[in-house]
Amino acid sequence: MKRWLAPVAASIILIAVLVAATGLEWERVLATLGALDPGLLALSFAAYTASFLIRGVRLGILLPEATTGWLHLTSVGARHILLAVVLPFRSGEATLPILLLREAGRPLTEGLAALGLMRVLDLASVAVFLLIGLAGTTAATPDDLRLRALAVGGLLIVGLIALRPAARLVARLSASTRKPLAFIGRLAAPAAALGTGRLLAAVATSLATWLATYATCFWLLTAMTGPEALGESARVDFATSLVGTTGLHLSAVIPISPVAGLGTWELGWTAGYRLTGMDEATAAESALVSHAAIFAFLVVLGGAGFLLRRTRWSG
Repeated sequence: MKRWLAPVAASIILIAVLVAATGLEWERVLATLGALDPGLLALSFAAYTASFLIRGVRLGILLPEATTGWLHLTSVGARHILLAVVLPFRSGEATLPILLLREAGRPLTEGLAALGLMRVLDLASVAVFLLIGLAGTTAATPDDLRLRALAVGGLLIVGLIALRPAARLVARLSASTRKPLAFIGRLAAPAAALGTGRLLAAVATSLATWLATYATCFWLLTAMTGPEALGESARVDFATSLVGTTGLHLSAVIPISPVAGLGTWELGWTAGYRLTGMDEATAAESALVSHAAIFAFLVVLGGAGFLLRRTRWSG
């Protein structure tokens, strides 16, 4: 129990800071949750489900000579995401290589390499959609933010291009007599062996995954614009939502994430939508509603992943 005290306290403090800084009204949050458009909510859930299914395809692409089916890899990915979100301090990230070892017989180095490649592709994809949003939004986005986003996006794309050549150099360490260096070399080997076709497929599935994720957040925000919910104050176009929701996605990489991301999610979403011109209270209230809805989606999909799990590798 003691290990949960710090993340729970962090969540309480972050939410308290959010309430004090934005003046959000809990009554509006509860009213909005009860007045979400059911059709748009269902559409949002469908898009989120699609993102999980595509992640399963991507995981199969990144694993060399995958010996397990797409549905099982989707199950592994769904459970990994659920545990990564629920467990404090991002400790759930470690579950992916463990699940792949126990249920698919993949060496830990392959699982760790796949996880690292996934995170690189995720960051590059988020950068791409942020740049698309900045190019298409009519919000008063500061010019220096546009320049910084362009610079970061450019660096990520250059890094992606240099990924395989750099991995080949590092993979040579696998022949080292020093165990730490040999382990690093084995980690780089899957990326070094990734063919051009598979790399392009991994990039394409990453972009498709994040398009579905951004669509999830957009349709969920649109579901809050009814007269009994947040109304017109929460209405934005898709390009603007790309900018606002990126604040949430960037907050997900914070290593001190508390339980279920409670606090960091809200601060990231609120900061992102404040940049688009949304008022503070509406941004914070929509953050809480989006967190509640998407966490419910995650529990359903992650729970389905547990139902489809394998207890052990039998290959």
